[in-house]
Amino acid sequence: MAKQRDQTGTGSGETHRWAIDQLEEGTAAVEEDGDHVYEIPRWLVPASAREGDVLSAALTSGSDGEVTITVRIDRPATDAAKTPKRARSPRSGKDPGGDIAL
Repeated sequence: MAKQRDQTGTGSGETHRWAIDQLEEGTAAVEEDGDHVYEIPRWLVPASAREGDVLSAALTSGSDGEVTITVRIDRPATDAAKTPKRARSPRSGKDPGGDIAL
């Protein structure tokens, strides 16, 4: 998933998806936008976050050069990531598998 630009039209911000791979005492390993894994300071991650949680990291740049980063747990994305893929399939329970019958 690529980074998303701020939808306000100002172009002053972007949002990234961080999936927590591992939490250590002082660091967190997060997979950003399904692409690369980065180690970041643990203090950038919400205290209640756990391994496997999906975070939304929003960056906003001010006109004065100030940068604000807001990191929150994305519960719907976390729940979807933790749901087995088969259970998310719309055909789940309806398709017995096997050969195709026409």
